[in-house]
Amino acid sequence: MREARITVWRILLVAATVTGLACLTTSIGRPWAYFTVQSNVMLALYYAWRLVAGRTRPAAIGVKGAVTLYLLVTCLVNYVSRDLANPLLLLDGGGARDWGNFLLHYVTPVMAVADWAAFDRARPARWAAPFAWLVYPLLYGAFVLLAAPNLPRRYVYPFLNVERLGWPTVAAVAAGVLAAFVVLGYALLGLRRLTARRALPPRHTEPVRDLG
Repeated sequence: MREARITVWRILLVAATVTGLACLTTSIGRPWAYFTVQSNVMLALYYAWRLVAGRTRPAAIGVKGAVTLYLLVTCLVNYVSRDLANPLLLLDGGGARDWGNFLLHYVTPVMAVADWAAFDRARPARWAAPFAWLVYPLLYGAFVLLAAPNLPRRYVYPFLNVERLGWPTVAAVAAGVLAAFVVLGYALLGLRRLTARRALPPRHTEPVRDLG
């Protein structure tokens, strides 16, 4: 029964991701350039693979943690950039872009973090994992800087705009963003360990016999 519930949950997660990607790819130019889209593609591929592989292959916790971290960052950056506005306000327009933004910035990240905390808890993640999870953000930053002339807004994220901010400022901001990735990565590890401990059955100790 538990496996069936997990399967249904992950089908819903993949469906929400694919729906959000379809909404955005049909409503914005060059969607592949955005961290939001790329990270959600990773999410869809990972959980589609989990659904197909089932219990026949290991859960690849390192990959799951990385994907979850990228989605968490996607959610928090959007939330902060919108001055902590209610995410439901994104749906006021009712268009494909609005639904895509809501699904990919809030629904899929929340579902990914919930899956991280609730399932596959028997497989521990390494404490050094958050540093390994920096590989993709570093590659993405390099991609944006190198491909900027061909991107829809030249620099898709304002804090990477070298022409306006200059290299020293961009480097400092990028270092801060990478540090945030690491901090959030360890927060995910802490959450996982906390939920794993709560899931453990209580220990029963033998009563001490009175030998007197």
